[in-house]
This record gives sequence, structure tokens and C-alpha cells, in this order.
Amino acid sequence: MYDSLSEPMRMLVSRLAVLVAGALVGVAIYGLGGGALAVPLAAVGAIVIGEVVFLAAGD
Repeated sequence: MYDSLSEPMRMLVSRLAVLVAGALVGVAIYGLGGGALAVPLAAVGAIVIGEVVFLAAGD
């Protein structure tokens, strides 16, 4: 299904998946006793790391 999407939609889906993964990591950190900023910081961190990976991959 991913291959049938147009290039802009693939980029959007990829970046949305990175954002969701970061938010889930933040929720896990928050659940383990992290502070209230764990979720937004993990989401932003995942976006930054994801963009670096996408840039390195040539996406």
C-alpha cells in the first residue's frame, strides 16, 4: 500500500509515523516517572532525528 502512494503522501505518512513513534516514547517515559515535558520533548526529538535520517537517506 505504501508503494502505491504518491511521493508527497509517502513523505507525509513517513513523517507522521515518526511523530507518533516519538509521542509513544514520550508517553512511556512519562509513565515511568518522567516529567510533564517528556511527551513534547520526545516528539520533537523524534522529528529532529527523523529529519536527519531522511536527509541522510536522500528522501
